[in-house]
Order: sequence, then structure tokens, then C-alpha cells
Amino acid sequence: MTTAQPGTVVVDRYRLSQPAATDLAPAEAWEAHDQILDRPVRVTFITGPHAPAALDAARRAALVTDPRLCRVLDVGNLDLGSGPRAYVITEPYTGSSLTEIVSGGLVDPQQARAVVGEAAAALETARRRGVHHLALRPEAVRVDGHRVVVTGLGLDAGLAGVEATGDAAAAADARALVALAYYALTARWAGASLDVPWIAADAVRPLPAQQDVSGVVPVSTLVPHVDAELDALVRRTFTGDGSEAPATPADVVAALEPWGEVSVVASLPGFVQRPAEQPVRSSVFGAMAPGAARPGTPPPAPPVRRPNPGRIARAAGVGAAGGYAAGQAQAPTGPVPPPPAGDPATTGPVTGPLNGGPAGTAPGQGHAAGGYPTAAFGAAPPTGQQQTAPHGPVPPPPPETGGFATTPAPRRKGVNPTPVVLGLVIVGVIAGALWAVGQALAPFEPAIETNPTPTVAAESTEEPADQGSPTPEETEEPQVRPVIESGDQLDPLVDGDGEHPEAVERAYDADPSTFWFTRTYYNNPVWGGFKTGAGYVVNLREPAPVSKIQLNTNSEGGAWEIRATTAEDPQGGTLLGSGAFSEMTELTLEQPEVLTSFVIWITELPTSDGEFRLELNEIVVS
Repeated sequence: MTTAQPGTVVVDRYRLSQPAATDLAPAEAWEAHDQILDRPVRVTFITGPHAPAALDAARRAALVTDPRLCRVLDVGNLDLGSGPRAYVITEPYTGSSLTEIVSGGLVDPQQARAVVGEAAAALETARRRGVHHLALRPEAVRVDGHRVVVTGLGLDAGLAGVEATGDAAAAADARALVALAYYALTARWAGASLDVPWIAADAVRPLPAQQDVSGVVPVSTLVPHVDAELDALVRRTFTGDGSEAPATPADVVAALEPWGEVSVVASLPGFVQRPAEQPVRSSVFGAMAPGAARPGTPPPAPPVRRPNPGRIARAAGVGAAGGYAAGQAQAPTGPVPPPPAGDPATTGPVTGPLNGGPAGTAPGQGHAAGGYPTAAFGAAPPTGQQQTAPHGPVPPPPPETGGFATTPAPRRKGVNPTPVVLGLVIVGVIAGALWAVGQALAPFEPAIETNPTPTVAAESTEEPADQGSPTPEETEEPQVRPVIESGDQLDPLVDGDGEHPEAVERAYDADPSTFWFTRTYYNNPVWGGFKTGAGYVVNLREPAPVSKIQLNTNSEGGAWEIRATTAEDPQGGTLLGSGAFSEMTELTLEQPEVLTSFVIWITELPTSDGEFRLELNEIVVS
């Protein structure tokens, strides 16, 4: 339909990201991002003979503010290279449509009451502002968590070419709401036929409701244990002559309330909902052989070899021989004569290495792992008996030096800081207490005289100082700056819908990208001939002097007046200035005026994008 593609920027603000689903045949929907306010939006391009009527209906829908209605943000025309196209910017569609919910299972009766009740309350809010849906269907109702949202207010009926007002429009919406409840319970559509050309050919259309001699088959015939009030509401609406059918969405609300919280999961039957899974405790490795290592288990750590502390290693069961052997002098190297036969203490080889020890090591004197000689294994010579060797007596051992007696390492001597710190703290506490007592007992100093009694001076012949000049003691009152507290549109038509009252705050929100705007009038800049003027009142937080009023607009031409007055008398008060609108309209007063409020009265509309409409971005007072 258009040359739009991902990345296209619409009206220098909305960047298209990807196409979105829609069941409207003359529409093309896109998901987009508002680059100014950094929020997601939905862009719908519309075409066809009913596009102008759809734009006008969307503008009227923008007047309605309700959290259960998809909000219309912007409406206009543009050219993307394939000719003029109308567009409507709305909030993004979130959640699931009623069509998607019912495709997963029939809705619980209590949830059907809640969903349809919320939708009916939203449409009642729109009805009170003179706006009706007129194209209500399952695809136009969405459930997002605990929130129900009605989409397509104004736009869908405009594209469908449906026109109705007053009681007939309200009754049509009420009948469609009951049809939604019937559809949620039975998956059948009891409302007006949806086989219409304005719905896309590939859109999902529900099956029509079954009929009997009295009309639509009651819900209780198809659904066991249905809510009696819901069944009675369907019977009043779709059987008989319809004289007892609800006339407005408010009647549907009264028939359904009270209802509980909306929940999509609770609205589905038990066989559709996923059951809670019970935790199963089992090993992910299965059965393994005893002693087998599981995958990922690190290899056993090697034995820890502690460093030798530098002391002589002890051997169990050495006894006195250990001390004796340790005290022996190093045996001479070289071959040793064989010991006498039958000597058990010296049995064994006497030459060469012993158990891995170096050559020449005396018998029984192997080396430990740390390189120290180990004690000989054998009996120690008796006390007082001299041991002999083949070549003569063995020299006596050296005096006892305590070879095996280890001396513990001396402890490091240092200063314990705890007593020092405690002493300093105690001294500080005592000093602080003494200072506090001294300050409490000290006599009070006399107060400083700020206005001493003046002394009588001698008469002087000098002329007095100029009384007009301010003295140092005199202080100037702080200047009050004008601050806008609130604003509102002024429409002299009592029965009218106003000039976009939902957007009045945009004229002073300090955001030049937003604006308050009037309705668009055709063929006559003087409000289309319907009235002679309308305006905007600005209320200040407190009375303040105003010297300049600045109006930032997107419009050119027209005629305006600024008056020092209130909303009750918009054409009265003092005329502060008048002129024509421009992009930067300024009114500078010769003398500051102390104002509480002032009115911008518009006697002739300027042009915005070639249409008679005022777009007021920001009001600045100083």
C-alpha cells in the first residue's frame, strides 16, 4: 500500500521498525518508535474512500482519556513517495486479542464477566464524550495481564463507513458487548456479521452463533453450569423483540458487576493450562561402579612434600643408639675391615653404598629424604664398655651436645598496642568531659546589641542627607516571578466537545515538541462559522508582574487578543495586545502588569499545514 520500510521516519519523529498485524483491509500497520519521547508507538496508514472520515473520527477519539482505551496520539497526512497517505499514531497493541485467547480454550464465565465488564466501562466513558466504537469485535478487545484494552475507537468505524449517533450508536455498542461475552463462552459470534469487505480476507472470523426458533441458542444450552446472570443477559439481547436488551454500555456494566480481577491464565480451562511440574531428584550421571570417578572430577592431588625445617629427622625405635650414632664423627671413607664373626650389631656389608646412600657411608648410616644421616638400626653399646674395632679401639664419643634436643624458636618480642590505644582513648574522654564541664559552668557573655540606643549628638549645621536614597538597613522585597500553574481551553459552545481539553497541559509543559491544538475547521477561518471565537486561559501560581508573553506555535496568520481577565469573562478585562500568529509570537508590555491570569482569545484561526487550526507549542511568561 505504501513505500514504507523498516527505518523509514514518519513526520521526522516516528521510526518504523517492523510491520504489525491488523485485520483492517484498508490499513497497513507498523510498529514504530517515537524518537522524541523515546517510547514505542503504532503507526497505521489508511487509504480508501473513507480515509478522511476515519481521520476525523480518530481526532474525536483522541478526546477520550481512559486507561482501558488505546490512546490516539497523532493524526495527519504525509507523502512517502507514492502519493498522499493518511496516518494515525496510537499506543502500541500489547497482550492478546480475545480471538487469540478463545483459540486456546473457552473462557471461564467469571473471567468473561470481568473482560466484557472492563470493556463496557471503557466504552461508557467514550459514550459520555459523544464517541462510539460501532465496530466492536473480538479482534478489537485485548487482554494484557490484568488489563483490558479496547482498540480501534473511532478509527475502525470510520474505515468501515459505519455512521450512527445518539441512542442508536450506544445500543449498537451494548449489543456488541453482549456478543463478546457470548463469543468468550461459546466461541460463536452472535453479533452483526463480520463477513464485510473492510475486514481483511485473511483475518480470522468466528463462526456465527447457532439459531433456534426464538433466536440465538442460549448459553446455558451449550455451556453447562453457566452463570445465570450471563445467560439472562444473552437471552434479553438476542431473543425476542429485543425490547429488554441493554441500551447503553452502562446497562451492560450494571448487569455484569461486580466482577473479579482479569487474568488470561485463569480464563483458560484446566486442560489448556500447563500443570505444575514436580521436581524429580536424580543423578545426571546415573549408576557408576564403586570407586569410579565421575566426569569432571579432577585427578587426585599429589602428596604434599613439606619443606625440611632444618632439624635432624627422628626415627622410631632408635633409643640411645640414635644419640650415639648422631654423635659419632664422620666415619672415614674407604673399605672397612669385616667385623668379627658373630657380632650382630655389625652384620651386613661394610663397603660400598648402603640403601642408596653414598659410597663410604658407615654401616647403618643411610641418608634421609632431606639429606641428613639417619640413625643406625642396632643395639647401642653398653654403658662404660668400650667398643673395639679390628684395628683398635673406637674413639670415645664426643661429649653430649643435645643433638636431638631441639630448641624452640624464640618468640618475637614487640609492643602490645592495646594498652597504648586504650590509654589515649581514656585521656581523650577525660579531656572532653573537662571541657564540657568548663563550658557549662562558664558565665554567659552579654548579648551583642544589634540596635544600641543612639546617643544625642550636638546640633550640626550640615544639611540632612537625601531622604530618598535607601539606607543600608533597608532591604528590598524579593521579586515574584510569574509561574504558570494551570491552563485550560475556552469554548463558548456549551454543548460542544471543546477544543481538545485533553491536550491543554502541552501548552506549558516545557516541551516544545508537544502542543495544544484546536479542532480543524474548513472553508471559514472564523471557526468554520460555528462560533465567533474561542481561547485559552493561563492561571499563574500567584499574582506576579508580567512584562512579556511569548507564544511558540506551528501556525501562521489568524488574529489573537491577550486580555488581563479570567475564564469567567474571557472577552473582558484589559486588552494587553493583539496581532497575528507566527512561529515566535511575542507581546512586550510597556509597563509590567501584575496578573493572576490572562486569556488568549482567538477571533480568527491561523493555518497549520494548510488547514485552519492553531497548534500552540509553548506559552512563556516573564
